[in-house]
Amino acid sequence: MKSQIAQSVHLGKATLSFLLMTGFFLTCLNQYSWAENIITSGTTLRVTPGTTLVSVENMVIKNGATLNNAGTVIARKNVVNENAAANSLGTGTLQIAGTVQQTISGTNIIQNLVINNAAGMVNGGQTRVEGVLTMNSGRIILGSNHLTLGTAASIAGVPSASAMVVATGSGELRKSFSSAGSFTFIVGDNTGTAEYTPVTLSFSGGSFSGSNYAGLKLTNAAYPGSGSNYLNRYWVVTQNGITGFTCNATFQYTVADVTGSENTLLCVRVLPEPPVSFNPANTTLHQLTANGLTTFGTFTGRSALTDKTLNLTLFIEGLYNGGGTMRKALNGTGPQFPGTTADQIQVELHNPANYSNIVYTSGNVNLSTTGQASMTIPAAYGGSYYLTIKHRNSIATVSSTPVSMAGTTITYPFNVPAMVYGGNLLMMIDGVYAIYSGDVNQDGSIDTGDMSPVDNDASNFATGYLSTDVNGDGSIDTGDMTIIDNNASSFVGSITP
Repeated sequence: MKSQIAQSVHLGKATLSFLLMTGFFLTCLNQYSWAENIITSGTTLRVTPGTTLVSVENMVIKNGATLNNAGTVIARKNVVNENAAANSLGTGTLQIAGTVQQTISGTNIIQNLVINNAAGMVNGGQTRVEGVLTMNSGRIILGSNHLTLGTAASIAGVPSASAMVVATGSGELRKSFSSAGSFTFIVGDNTGTAEYTPVTLSFSGGSFSGSNYAGLKLTNAAYPGSGSNYLNRYWVVTQNGITGFTCNATFQYTVADVTGSENTLLCVRVLPEPPVSFNPANTTLHQLTANGLTTFGTFTGRSALTDKTLNLTLFIEGLYNGGGTMRKALNGTGPQFPGTTADQIQVELHNPANYSNIVYTSGNVNLSTTGQASMTIPAAYGGSYYLTIKHRNSIATVSSTPVSMAGTTITYPFNVPAMVYGGNLLMMIDGVYAIYSGDVNQDGSIDTGDMSPVDNDASNFATGYLSTDVNGDGSIDTGDMTIIDNNASSFVGSITP
């Protein structure tokens, strides 16, 4: 074919009219397109309003080709769009209507999409629906790809566990908004038993940019550290281009999601930390609600948690006295702290995925002469975190891995190299491991920057409970300089994730 050819094919009561451009070949037989339909580069296939094209085999849109569908295309098998950029499939309706699972791949902009295949559809690329998404039968599996609904898009059909969007991977069901309004995200999971657990977001205000969206995905499992009463489900709500918003959210769960007592559950935003609790669960409707949201994140249901106790074992090099004991830090007149307290430390909880994010910092915690410290971790922090020990003139020392705060009592040894990040401990003469001392200026390394303030205080015969008193004897002198000099020579510094 070297010229444009206009043809009409009569399919029962409908008439299919299409314009074949150079390089396109279509075989039609008994109302159907039986061959694998390849629309070649530079070619446009037009389906005019009121007409229907049924593609029994794969429909392939090559890079540079166009499907201009203003009618209805019924796909019995896969739709493969090889265009590199986002590609519109026209203003009509694409119906997924096979008998085995089908895939739409590529970056497609579809006006109306109908799912009418009990075996479902895999979203094999980034798909955008501008008109109506009709869920008659079958699930849309997102996997790692997003399905975005435009500002004018709506849902039709009867969403259910057998007709929903499965958003349990990294892909999100996204909805764009032109202004404040409400939308129900028809999401769920098919892990084991398929469960429909939609989320409704109702925006009462905010600014919505041209490329905005709110996104939903979920996990059919308990959020870590949820205690004894919880949902085996959590939802991740994201947004882009929506600012200054206020939103009410409703999360639908199933009775099978509940572990323990449903009556004790609260809606909790567990991320970002610290967690925030909202309304008690509606045990009649099996719903969680979070009203007045100005920030999204990860939501689940769980009962109120209790504070937990963190017990630590550690020794400070400058105070170590041998035999598993430490001296008491002195000031100018005697011990700085009463009882058996040798000195004080601080403990930080760091985000396991981003160590630079400190989610919680303790106050001063007493460290005993036998290397024991005990502190309370607020109930809100029930995840896993890198623990970091801070001391007034010692190297910051980090746990080897994130430590779970899920229990009521957590014990962690910072005197065992394998339990410290990078094994960053000093073995003392009796075989006990201690945290390096000498980081007077707390910059993460022991060097001349630490020696200078010690030298200055020694020259002024300074005494007292000072950061320059590395060995804690109440005076600043060569005893402190020796510790710094030894560690500086060994290039000692903090080792962090």
